[in-house]
Amino acid sequence: MSRACLESLFSCMVLFQDSKEQIKELFHMVSTLVAQQLWSPVEALNLTVALIDHHHKENCMSIMKILHLIETYQVTSEWTDEKNQSLLNILSSSETEKLIQNLEKSFTDEKVKSIDCLFDELRQMKNIDEQILEKSYRGVKAVENLIKSGEIKNHGDVDRARSLSDSSKTEDLQEVLAVLCNAVHLCKAERKWWPRATQMTSWFLLALSDTGKLLEMGTGEGKSCVIAMFAVLRALRGEKVDVLSSSSVLCERDAQEWSKFFSYFGLTADANTNKSEDNQRKECYQKDIVYGTIEAFAADHLRQIFEMKDVRSDRSYQCIIVDEVDSLMLDQGVQLTYLSSPMASMEHLNVILAMIWGHVSQYGFLSTGDETLVQSPPASFFKAIFDSMDTEETDIDDPMDILHLAEECHIVPEGFTQEIHKREKDDLLRKLKTVSEDKVVDFFQAIEEYVPYGFTVYTLNDNGMLDLKKANSYTNPDIPHLKFLVLGDGLCCSLYDSEETVIKPIAEVISGKIQYTPCENNKDKISIPGFLRNLIEKKASVWVENAFLAMRLREGREYVVEKDSICPVDFRSTGIVELSKKWGDGLQQFVEIKHQIKLSTISIVTNYISNIALFEKYNGKIYGTTGTLGNEAELRFLQDLYPNLSACQMPTFNRRKLFEVKGTLTSSAEEWKSEIKRVALSQISSNSYREGRAALVICETINKANQIYEELKSIIPGEIILYCRSDKDSLSKIEKELLPGDVIVATNLAGRGTDIKVSKQVNNNGGLFVILSFLTENTRVERQAFGRTARKGKPGSAQVIMTTDHLQDFFRTASSLEDAKKTRDRNASEKCNDMMDEVTEMKLREDLFSEYCKTLQEIHRNTPEDEKRAVVAVMNEFWGIWLQTKSDEIEQLKREELQKSLTADVALAKSQSQSRRHLCLAFTTTSNLGISHWMKKSGMSPAGCLRKQWCRMKVGQP
Repeated sequence: MSRACLESLFSCMVLFQDSKEQIKELFHMVSTLVAQQLWSPVEALNLTVALIDHHHKENCMSIMKILHLIETYQVTSEWTDEKNQSLLNILSSSETEKLIQNLEKSFTDEKVKSIDCLFDELRQMKNIDEQILEKSYRGVKAVENLIKSGEIKNHGDVDRARSLSDSSKTEDLQEVLAVLCNAVHLCKAERKWWPRATQMTSWFLLALSDTGKLLEMGTGEGKSCVIAMFAVLRALRGEKVDVLSSSSVLCERDAQEWSKFFSYFGLTADANTNKSEDNQRKECYQKDIVYGTIEAFAADHLRQIFEMKDVRSDRSYQCIIVDEVDSLMLDQGVQLTYLSSPMASMEHLNVILAMIWGHVSQYGFLSTGDETLVQSPPASFFKAIFDSMDTEETDIDDPMDILHLAEECHIVPEGFTQEIHKREKDDLLRKLKTVSEDKVVDFFQAIEEYVPYGFTVYTLNDNGMLDLKKANSYTNPDIPHLKFLVLGDGLCCSLYDSEETVIKPIAEVISGKIQYTPCENNKDKISIPGFLRNLIEKKASVWVENAFLAMRLREGREYVVEKDSICPVDFRSTGIVELSKKWGDGLQQFVEIKHQIKLSTISIVTNYISNIALFEKYNGKIYGTTGTLGNEAELRFLQDLYPNLSACQMPTFNRRKLFEVKGTLTSSAEEWKSEIKRVALSQISSNSYREGRAALVICETINKANQIYEELKSIIPGEIILYCRSDKDSLSKIEKELLPGDVIVATNLAGRGTDIKVSKQVNNNGGLFVILSFLTENTRVERQAFGRTARKGKPGSAQVIMTTDHLQDFFRTASSLEDAKKTRDRNASEKCNDMMDEVTEMKLREDLFSEYCKTLQEIHRNTPEDEKRAVVAVMNEFWGIWLQTKSDEIEQLKREELQKSLTADVALAKSQSQSRRHLCLAFTTTSNLGISHWMKKSGMSPAGCLRKQWCRMKVGQP
């Protein structure tokens, strides 16, 4: 707002004989209209003058009520009523009480956009061919006229619709659309409503596309209706239709809710997400329309081509419709689905994983506030310093030489070194307790005179964070730099910028404790079958890296523990607890050891398909809808992958009335919780110019949702609901209509595909207020969260309230919420580039898998039934281990070399398996007793994780 307008506005307001708080609130409301670009500074000034001149009486409450209505319904200065009067004219010609009632009625009863207005907006976007637009306009206009006249009730001939379904003529498609709309009205809407013009237009645009089409339809615009109507069109053409969604609950719900509509056309539908037996799956795929998640479709494809099960043998890949297309094609764009392959030989790896955890769990992670450092196991200060340095070119040959230096520098008393040298371990620790923390810090300053190193030294503060005590004395980058944490009792730890520094050394220590059979028995080493040698040598460092990752993962954030199982959580995007997902490369097992629960056998991936490969099977016939299609970089990524795919944005059926409150970035977690409490309570409580509303607080993780729930539950006047699970019971909790004072606290489960119902009273008071309590991974996820309110032409508000405490390190320097969002958006664009690199590697993996499947199919055809199972098991084990040992070559994209190697190695393995000479058959078993003995020797408790012998993952679980 310009300075002159600000001064004039303030001058107007100081004339009020009202409290300073009311004037401050009034000034804020007018300023917000300008910040939202609803009114220009000059227009806002004229609005304020009109309000003061005509509607200010004893206090400014009436003015605030009017401003609240303008803000709630996102009314611009260009708004006019049915008589074409501007708001300023209405303000000057009506009594206050009558004015407020009339404005509320006018704003609430705002008409749906006309078809002409809708198509004008589509033309302005300039991304749809004019001929397509003209056909769609004529078809939709004709059907709307049928609805208005009531003649549409005469358009119910299903057989005629089927006969016309293949046509692209406007008059034929409009007849099909009329029959579809009639069926929706009768079967789904129970004669209460008809599909809107935006839904009919969306259907027409999909129907006229032969090469695939993605539509961005605003949240609450009725995507499920468009999908069901379009699915019927394709099914009437004789195609089998697969409908994908991001949630099994939503799949099953939509298949059930639209079943009557499908039956009207003699079509059958089912969901593939709740089928546990192959005969159930086969029956499901006989249906005309199948709803499901991408994991379920991918797993059933693998059952068909890899496990040779008769699941969908006669169902070709003809048409796919993707709901929430951005989630499935962008957020999960390069996701691989695989069927778990339990292998007895992999049980030998459990003892190695236990050894790795024994080493890695001695490390820790500490924060300076700006960065996170890795803490090594504690040691006496002189040994820790000695172990960290390269002493080859120094006179230092032993840790005692470091201690002798400390003695010379008067850090420890004279004769201390000699006394330490003579003492036993327990006496040594008691003696070290006499060395103070400050003395050890001083020693790091002194030792820089003797060794070619610079030292940065920290201690721990009362909050458990690193407190800098001594900075590195050197700026010369050629002088090595070491970091240490000084503890009490003469102990200290090395600090590393990342775990990468210690991964290789730990892997080498582990490798040194393994002997491969056949060999002479060494009691100090563990025996592992020799055929696993290449696999272990290739994967040891990866396993160590994943052990560190397991330490970083947090329960209630990245995973939950349910019924002695570790279940990953997609907390960054959908919030779904992924019950059928298992992490690979030992990560699953390390988290199990961390929680002292039964240890599953590490899974070797022998089969897989990516989302991209699954989509490609439909030969370009990919159709989809979403509320948030993505930015330019994300759309470019999709079009690079699927060149024939086009995308367009659909206008909303009514003017959207979302009021975005300016976000807040707090500096601490406590301040963050206080601000969420303050805002939530102020929004759901009545004030002088409106009644209470309902609120939805969306949290990043289950843990944070629990925290906020605990903070709010004692102060909320209405009902408070915690929603963190995607099962039917949890979903039923949020299906109730929210009343003023009610609050839902949820994870991102509530941020996508969830229709939060609110009462008419809540809508009259401003609608649902959404608080997004974290920085989302991209703008799309944020827009999806805000899309829970201001739906179907109703009003609503949303605000981001986040804290720097919860941001990743590279966001911590952000001085404002806007800065953090800019960094977020840059990272999201860069991620698309990284995804293209992943796609290249993934396609190589899939080509190799296709080659292996040819051999597998040959074995199934030519091997006697009584031998087939054993030969297939041996070959799959060979193939899984081959993939693991070739991981470096795959990452380096050595396509030609890999294909030659695979051909030769598969032929050899096939020959050996058929002659029963394959090494994988020579299994030996490492006993529980041996692992328990090693864990006890290493100071680890074997209880819990070894209570049951490593249960295998169920075959058929993706």
